[in-house]
Amino acid sequence: MNTPQLARLLHKTPIKILYKPLLRSLSTDSAINRGLRRSVATDRYRYSDWQEDTSEYDHDPEPANYQNFPPSLNPIIRRVAARGGGEPEDDYLEPEPRRELSPRLDHEPPQFSYTPAPRRYVPKVNDDAEWIYGTSVVEAALRCKRRELYKLYVYAGDNRTPAARERDWDMKDLARTAGVEIVDEEDIGKMDSMSNSRPHNGYVLECLPIERTPIMALKDVQEDKKFFTLEIARHYFDGRPVTEHYYDKIRCRDPKRRYPFVLMLDQILDPGNMGAILRSAYFLGVDAVTTTARNCARLSPVCLKASAGAAELLPIFEHARSERMITQSTENGWTVYAAIPPPTKNQARRDRYVYASEAAEAVREGPVVLLVGNEGDGLRPLLKKLAKFCVSLDKGSGTDSLVDSLNVSVATALLCSKFLKV
Repeated sequence: MNTPQLARLLHKTPIKILYKPLLRSLSTDSAINRGLRRSVATDRYRYSDWQEDTSEYDHDPEPANYQNFPPSLNPIIRRVAARGGGEPEDDYLEPEPRRELSPRLDHEPPQFSYTPAPRRYVPKVNDDAEWIYGTSVVEAALRCKRRELYKLYVYAGDNRTPAARERDWDMKDLARTAGVEIVDEEDIGKMDSMSNSRPHNGYVLECLPIERTPIMALKDVQEDKKFFTLEIARHYFDGRPVTEHYYDKIRCRDPKRRYPFVLMLDQILDPGNMGAILRSAYFLGVDAVTTTARNCARLSPVCLKASAGAAELLPIFEHARSERMITQSTENGWTVYAAIPPPTKNQARRDRYVYASEAAEAVREGPVVLLVGNEGDGLRPLLKKLAKFCVSLDKGSGTDSLVDSLNVSVATALLCSKFLKV
C-alpha cells in the first residue's frame, strides 16, 4: 500500500477504530489494578493473623531543628522557631504589634497642642483705617469717594490670568483718578492677612470706615416727590457731637411713579445678613436704609463684601431710638409697615393687617417705611404696636411646620419687591 492509499484510509477510518488497540490496553491495565486492590482489601478478613506493615511509623520522629533550614524558608517556620521550636535565624525580625484601626471608646482622645501662626503685621497709613477687599467693593469705593482712601493693593503674582490683568488696568485708572497710591503686591500671603483670609480677588483697599448719617426722624417729602428731608441728630449714639456736615436732602430714585420708600432695620446682628439686605435693597430700588445705632451689625469689611458694593451707593442712616424714630416719622406723614410672620385667621381679620400683594398701592399714596426685625426674635412688641400696618408673606401650600420662616435677608428682599412692584 503506497502513501496516498494510506492517507485515504486514515482519512476515511473513524477515530474509534484507529485507537481501538490503545483502548484495549488501557482497559486491561485498569482491570489488573482493580484486582490488586480487591485482593489487598480481602486479605484483612481472609487471614486472621494479617497486620498492616507500619514499621516505618512506629518510632518517634526526631525534633525538627529549624536552625538547619535555609534563611529563605516560609516565615511561619521562623515564628515557630521563635516560640521554642528552635533558635531563630540571625535575620529574623520580631513581628510588629497589632495596630488599632480606630481609637477605643474607653480612651480619651489625644490632646494636640496646635498654635495657629500669627497674622502678618502690615502697617497702616492711618490707625483708624480698615482694609476692604473684593472687586465690586473696591471698585464702588473708588468710584463713589464717600470716604478717605489711602492705598490700593493689587496682586501682581505670576499666576495672574490675562483677564485679571486687564481688569487691573481699569482698577488702577480709577485709583489714579481718585488720587490713591497703588501698590503692586506679589506676596499673596500678605494680602490674605489684610483680608483676614477671606476672598479678595486680588484687590485690597486701605481706607477709613464708611460713616452712617445720624438722624432723629424722616421729615417731609417735596410735592414733586423728588426729594425728602432728614432731621439730623446733634450727637452720635456714644455721646460724641456731630461735627461733620451731612446732607439733609435725599433724592428719590423713581419720583414719577411713586413716593419714597425707606427700609428700617431693627437690631440686625449678622454682618452677612446686613450686607445681603443692602445689596437687595439697592437692586430693587429702595431709596434709603436706616439702622439702629446699638445692637446692630456695623458696616464692616465682611458686611461690605456681602453687599457687593451696594453700601457705597445706597444712603445709609442710623438712629438711636427706634420708638422715637417711628413716632416722629409718622407725624411727618410717613406710613410705617411692620414685617411680621404669617398671621392666624383672627389676626388677619384686623384692619391693621395688609396682604403683601396689596403693598404696591401704598407707595403710590404716600411715603412708606418698612420695619424689619432681627434674625431670631423678629420685631419687638412695642415697635409692632407703633406701626400703622402689619404685612407678611404667605406660605406656600403643603409646607411643613418645621420650616415656618425665611432668612431675614430673603424675606426683606421679597417684601421690598412687593412694595416696589409698581
